[in-house]
Parts: sequence; C-alpha cells; structure tokens
Amino acid sequence: MKVHEITKDNWIKPGMSPAEIVNFLRNLEGVALTCTGMRDAGQSDFKNRHRIHDLSSLCPYYEDMLLFSSECHGGARWHVGIMNRKESPFEEIEILREKMPSVLLQTLIRETNLWGYRPYPKNVIEYVVERVDIDVWRCFSFLNDVRNMRTVAEIVMKRNRLFQPAISFTQAEWTTNEYYLGVVDDIVSLCGGVDEIILCIKDMAGVGSPERIRSLVDAIKQKYPELVVQYHRHATDGLAMPALLAAAQAGAKILDAEEDSLTRFYGQAPILGLQSYLEESGIPVVLNRDQCIGAVQKVREWIGHYEWAESPFKGFDHQVTSHRMPGGAFPSSFEQAEKGGFLHLMPAILRVMSLYNKIVKYFDVTPGSQITWVTCSGIVNKYEKEQGATGVKHVIELLTKFVEEKDQDFEAMEPKEKEELLTLFRHAPGDFRNLLLGGYGRLPQGWPAEWVYKSTFGDEWEEKIKERDDSSPLDSLKLDDLERIKTDLGVTLGREPTDEEFTLYLMHPKDTVNYIDFRGKYGDAPLVLPTDVWRQGLKSPGDKVEFELQGKPYCIELLSIGAEHEGLIHVVVKINNKTRVYKVETPRAKKVEIRMAKGENEIGAPINGNVWRIGNPDRGTIKVGDIVHQGEEIANLEAMKMENAIVAPFDAVVEEIAVKLNDQVQEGQLLFVLKKLD
Repeated sequence: MKVHEITKDNWIKPGMSPAEIVNFLRNLEGVALTCTGMRDAGQSDFKNRHRIHDLSSLCPYYEDMLLFSSECHGGARWHVGIMNRKESPFEEIEILREKMPSVLLQTLIRETNLWGYRPYPKNVIEYVVERVDIDVWRCFSFLNDVRNMRTVAEIVMKRNRLFQPAISFTQAEWTTNEYYLGVVDDIVSLCGGVDEIILCIKDMAGVGSPERIRSLVDAIKQKYPELVVQYHRHATDGLAMPALLAAAQAGAKILDAEEDSLTRFYGQAPILGLQSYLEESGIPVVLNRDQCIGAVQKVREWIGHYEWAESPFKGFDHQVTSHRMPGGAFPSSFEQAEKGGFLHLMPAILRVMSLYNKIVKYFDVTPGSQITWVTCSGIVNKYEKEQGATGVKHVIELLTKFVEEKDQDFEAMEPKEKEELLTLFRHAPGDFRNLLLGGYGRLPQGWPAEWVYKSTFGDEWEEKIKERDDSSPLDSLKLDDLERIKTDLGVTLGREPTDEEFTLYLMHPKDTVNYIDFRGKYGDAPLVLPTDVWRQGLKSPGDKVEFELQGKPYCIELLSIGAEHEGLIHVVVKINNKTRVYKVETPRAKKVEIRMAKGENEIGAPINGNVWRIGNPDRGTIKVGDIVHQGEEIANLEAMKMENAIVAPFDAVVEEIAVKLNDQVQEGQLLFVLKKLD
C-alpha cells in the first residue's frame, strides 16, 4: 500500500493478528514510525519522571497520528512508576486504552528479567506476562541469549499479541554480521518463522555508524527477505539521523523517534525532523504531520516542569562509542553519582567502563548496564577513598596498560601489577559474580579469562569455576512458591492483595509495598494533581489547586502554615470548603538512633541500601531463634537497582533482627545479632 492511501480506517490497530500486521507492513511502500515519547524519551533524558497526568494529554494527537505503535510501557518506567511517581503500570495502560483506542501499545521487556533487574523463574514470567494488556512486546537479552526469550515468546504468541524479538546491538570487533545473523537464526527458529514477528535491532547506546547499520540491515534482509525489521536507536553519538536513513534505505520498515520537543541527547531522533529528512531522501513516511505538530506543541506546555529531572551531563557524546553507556542509564547513573557525592568521578568511571567492556564482553543495557555501572563506579570509588585523585589516575593507567598496550596478556604485566589486578574485582557486586557464574545465561563471547575469576572470588576461584552453568535461567532457576509469596504479601498488607498488586510485588517487592501504603494514604493524588503542585505543593496562604476526581470537582486551598515546634508544623487547608488540620514532620523531628554493628557477632550493612528481603527464597523469612548456616543468605539489600546478598559468616542462632523489611540502612548499620553455634 502507498503511504498517501493510508487513513486511520485502513491503518494498523489493536485487534489485528500478528500475521495481519506483518503482512500489511511487508506491502507498505515506505516506512512507519514508533513514537517513544511516552516511555524511552522520558527514561533516557528525564529519569522516567514524566507523569501519566501529562503524557495522557498527548493521547488525542496519537489517536490520529498514524503511528505504528506508541512505546508507552516497560523498561525502567514500570519500576520508577511505583517507586517515585506512585503510578501503577496497570492504571497507565487503562488510561491510554480509553484515550487512544486505535493505537498499538508497546512495551519493552528484558526476557527473564522482565521489568526487574534479576532473572525470574519460569512460573513468575508466565504469571506476569499473562496479565499485562499490551499489543507489541519488544523483548531483548543483554547477552543476546535467545533461549532466555522462550517463555515470553510462548506466552505472547499464544495470546495472539505481536512478539518483537530484539537484537542487542553494539559496534565492536567481535560483533560482525556473521555473529548477528547467528542471533537472527536463533530468533527465527524460536518463533517458528518470520510471518508473525517483527525483528528489532536495538542500538541502546547509539553507537552504530550509518554504514555499519546499512550493512547489518542489508545482511539480514538478504538472508530473510520476508522478515520485517525495525530499528531502534539512541541519539547519543550525534549520528542518529543518517543511521536511521541508512536503515530505511537497506530495508527497515519501522523506525523509532520521539517528539521534537522531547529530544535532548540520549533518547531518540526528533520525529518531525526525521520524517522531513527521510522524505527529502525519497522514502515516504506514514505520519499525520498536523497531529504530530500538535503533540510536539502539547509537550512544550508541560515539559518545563521536568527541567529538574534532566541529566546534568548535557550534549551529544561521540565517546559513547567507547564507554557504551546506554541512553536509559545515563541520567540515572548521574543522579546516583550526585546523591552519592561522586559526580566529579564520572569522567573517570566512563573511562574505566570503556576498558572494562573489553575484558568482560556483553551488551551494556539493563541489567548489563547496571552491572557495568555498579562494578566500575565501585572500583573508582575504592581507589579514590584509599588514594585520592592519584589512586583514580593510577587505576586508569593500570587498566589502560593491560587492555590497550598489553592486549590483555596477563603474563606480560609486572608482578605488582598482576597482584593488583587480582584484587580489582574482589568487592564487585553480587550481580557481577552471578554474571560470571552464568546466572543470567550464556555470555556472547564465552567466559572471561581465569584471572577475572581469581580477582573476583579469591581462593575459591577454582571451585566457583566448577559451578559455572551456561544453561538459561529458565532451566536452572527453581520455580517460586507463588502461593507462599502471595500469603507473605497478605500478611504485610493485613489483607488479601489484588491480582495487580501481587504482580507488581513479584517484580519489585519493597517498592510495591511502599507504593500500596502511599496510595492507601493519598488515594489518586498522583493521577489528578498538576505536576507543579505534585512536585512543590501549595506554598503560600491563598494558593489553591482545582481538579476533577471520579467525575466530581475538588478544590484544595492552603489557609495557613504554623510555626515549627519540636520538629512538627501544623498546616491548615480547606478542601471543598471544609477546614482540616494536618501535622507535618520536618527533618528535625525526633528520630530513632541508628545502631552500628561493632562486635564479631553483629552483622552490619556492607553498603547504603534498602532491606527488601529478610531471609532467602529457599526458606522464606528468617525469624529470631532460627538457625542459619555459614554462607546462607539471611537478607538482601537493594542499591542502584542491584541486589546485594548478606550471608551468615558462620553457623549461628539469630538472636536479634535489628531492621524491618523496607528499611533504608546506611553502611555499617546493625542488621543482625547472631550467636555462634559451638
């Protein structure tokens, strides 16, 4: 079909079968567009802070824009929604379905990691994927381990929804066309052919040069001419536009873009500019330009509320081709560095990342990007704490010599340098260790060198190597006891959880409980309050906000703010002409004293983090009086989206548990008091 013949009535829409969608696109003379404005644009440049209150204002334009799909769900948006914005991904879908019923809704899912950061067992994946109402399921593996996609593919295709397996792309000496064609072969085999899928090339960091992308798309189309290809690309290196044109010229049928007014540095290309560039180059584009202009203008009305959330690292960065920090991880990593007080170390961390990713080879996209970030930032911070700026410079020189000058020939290094390399990863996070043991699946270029294992595991390295398992987590992970987990959540809530609450809890236990508590206390405030009020509140007596909730008008007016007394302030407001008084705690309110671990029997937090599990998946919750064994996980802290297991240092009886589930703890804070068994 020619582009000028397409109308809303004869365009792709929800309810069409995957085969119908694929056949339609095969016969399209031109390209279609996915708009990432509701998901990846916000993740890559605004830390996922865009609220559904504002994003839903784009729905009337999307409804008539003739998009292939709206990427509005998934990735880290799910997690940040419940954690920060206090929005459920289920209610977001419901709102979008109502306001733009003709648009395909698209998610981004991380194979066995789903919308979390660790591999989940098969029954959890089945349970969650069956319950999410999404039309297009883009699924990727940061290891390009297609086996890990199996369960998601089975459930999505069984539901007659469109499965979009994605190649994780980077440009390196080992990522040849032959390598990627092998990944495509595995995908085609998994999905039973090419008639009911769309293949996505997912260039997360934005590192593919135009000629490299042209070559790859052409190679795929030559081998699988009937395969519909979509190209997703971040703009970080400044070459997004020519790379997108190269993909289209080589045969890609769908390209990703976002509103021009949302485009910053790490998201996707501007949609109006992309359409103009492609059509000037002779490639027609399906897009209602007038409606698109309306969406671009609408964004300008509210985007100013999010200036605080933009990444402090501004401007395109062609050096991304070395460090490969993907767009989605850029703003959040800078935010974490700022909160942690080491923002000044970011250039050094990026340099270490560019060397690290030549030692351990995988794709720096979630959860891989988190593993890289936490590992490399931990190394740089350790050297800075111990030796200051001199130490940071030294570790960069050490790795530069090893990787670039000695081509990773361990024996070519000096004895002292070898000794230092053999401690480099000793304090690496648990997820890095899990990666080396095959916990996420098969690494794309095989296991790293033995010295990496010696460095990570010390004297236990040979035993750990024997534990390596290159099977898929779908085959190696034990099934979760879903009934027990649901019962535990019910005990925490004091009531039976809803199906949606339980689904959220399976992904992010700690933050789901906090979300449920917040919404129980404040109701639908996140959905109805304007963004300026949501962020800053009412500041001066006489300030008011008006909104509609469940069809009824509401008005909240601030009447007075009292003086602070012993850390408490009384605030008087009028709600629909009824006066109410609220107590507000300030930072000076009386706080519980933090106990620090001191003795041998006292187990402290190794890092700052959140207590999201007390116990372990095998035995459930640990209680006072329980016997724990050396090496057994007794708690788990979450920090920077990574899990950090706390293990018993010896066989012992639990005498005291000094923290509660969901507590935020600081490094060294007392977690457990244990009594050593004789």
